[in-house]
Amino acid sequence: MAIVAFAFRAGFLAVFPGPNYYDGISRSYLEVANNVLLGKGIVTYVNVAPIASPTPEWRYEPFIDRPLGYLFLILLPLVITPNPIGVQILHALLASLSTILLYKVGGKISSEAAAWRAALLYALWPLSARFEVTILPDAVMSFFLLLSIFFLLKALSSAHSTHWFFLAGITCGIGMSMRPDILPFPLFVAAWLFFSQHFSKWVQASLTILLGVVIIVGAQTARNAAVTDGKLVPLGLGNGISLWEGISQFGDTLGTVHDDQKLAAQEGYWGWAYPNGVERERKRFREAIDLIISHPLWYSGVVLKRLPVLLTPDGIMTRTIAPSLKEFLDALPQRSIGGYVSAYPAAVLVRGSLVVLHYFTLLLAAWVLWKRRRERLLDLPALVIFYYIVVHIPTNTEARYFYPAVPFLILLASIGWDVLKETKRRAHTYARQHHHSGL
Repeated sequence: MAIVAFAFRAGFLAVFPGPNYYDGISRSYLEVANNVLLGKGIVTYVNVAPIASPTPEWRYEPFIDRPLGYLFLILLPLVITPNPIGVQILHALLASLSTILLYKVGGKISSEAAAWRAALLYALWPLSARFEVTILPDAVMSFFLLLSIFFLLKALSSAHSTHWFFLAGITCGIGMSMRPDILPFPLFVAAWLFFSQHFSKWVQASLTILLGVVIIVGAQTARNAAVTDGKLVPLGLGNGISLWEGISQFGDTLGTVHDDQKLAAQEGYWGWAYPNGVERERKRFREAIDLIISHPLWYSGVVLKRLPVLLTPDGIMTRTIAPSLKEFLDALPQRSIGGYVSAYPAAVLVRGSLVVLHYFTLLLAAWVLWKRRRERLLDLPALVIFYYIVVHIPTNTEARYFYPAVPFLILLASIGWDVLKETKRRAHTYARQHHHSGL
């Protein structure tokens, strides 16, 4: 399965080499990694002069706008080769290991057959394969989530569980250093343990997992404090700008804008993180919270509108050959959906197929959770999916934010396939018995 998964992703790597999806994030990490390899330290080269200044002021600044875990990860292949394809190969290898982890996790949660099917589906899942070769920290999150859940399940089934809980915390902390959107995730796990049949291990698990997380996050917080004169930057910046710009996700409003360049023009600097990034980030966060508190009902509507945005796959497969539907319609007033279909039939077919496949998987996963609602271990993959939804829809939402949860979705859908066949068999048996009794 791991070999199949790697080979499948290698095919996507051949089609999409190098930075090609949200490449601004990719290039920022690659630039900082290059600075590290050149001996300059963990710094980024930025223009800190105001936009109104007639001359730029380029200088090296300590890199604090994003977490450092992904930087350290991509340094491994970049030491061997400066070609970014090395990073993508590492991603494909981690995805291969993720396939094995999904099989192991599935076997502990459900049957061997369902676990095997889930692993095979995940190995050949086009959306995951395409996303996991992008040079983004989000692309490796499935591996760290699956590894953390695997350690958690090992702890719950072991008489000597402390070291397994600790490893779950360490792994989760490393995941946070890749992508800080899982920072509150241990709290959700602790709540699940409290209300599940594993209540007896709740205190031990919670404290040990927390210890592992604190070790990783604490180390990065200490580094950030050292380079920012003691300012508290646990993992990086970004929450403030995401929340602030998210208010205008469906149209600029209430003095906010949904565009980094517009924000830069408003604040008067070329970048959102330098200079004075910490102060500006806190100011954006306070303004966003004040606006949300002042318009709670309106913002609730915005949050609900984000749900289909998060759960509907975007055009990651075809964006290099076709614009989004919105971009196409906005370009000229006379354009229509029919015109888009005529202009880009292949892109429409690929995107439509992915959406149908994705939503069928969501429905099958939801159905199995209802049919087997008394099986508490099924709540664990459901918890990951639920978490990725509730933690992202309050802020600026993109479809790629949900992709790390896709393996858990596939696992539930695979179990749902077995339940579907079992339900169909029982219905057939009942109908046959009823027919015979009627005779």
